Amino acid sequence: MIHAKPIIVAKLDRLSRDVSFVSSLMVHKVPFITVELGADTDPFLLHLFAALAERERRIIGERTRLALRAAKARGVKLGGTNAQSLRNRDEARQRAEQLRPILAELSGLSANQAAHELNLRGISTPRGGRWHALTVLRLRQRLA
Repeated sequence: MIHAKPIIVAKLDRLSRDVSFVSSLMVHKVPFITVELGADTDPFLLHLFAALAERERRIIGERTRLALRAAKARGVKLGGTNAQSLRNRDEARQRAEQLRPILAELSGLSANQAAHELNLRGISTPRGGRWHALTVLRLRQRLA
């Protein structure tokens, strides 16, 4: 019989805030240890802590909904476009335009090959990282 390595979490609510999920793990004999409760915690106690975690999840959700409702009532614009997102968009467009000649040169390459070539040339991404196929695809889309 193969013994699976246990899942170790600090507190049960870091594993899940759903009683049925925790119960399912127990039913399927998935080993897990909570540092807070220890390795040999009684299943009844685990169910109690799982129920408390699930209740806390509901309370957090309700507090969040109330806070958002209150902010909206005060006239706070929630989500969507704001000054920072507009600046980010404009900077991304400007950076894309700077890279347009290089991307035109690499247009015959796949996104993976173009990313590899950009990395070879020492051209960093806008955040200073390495290029990946998805980054190249997003840049190409921005320039289209």
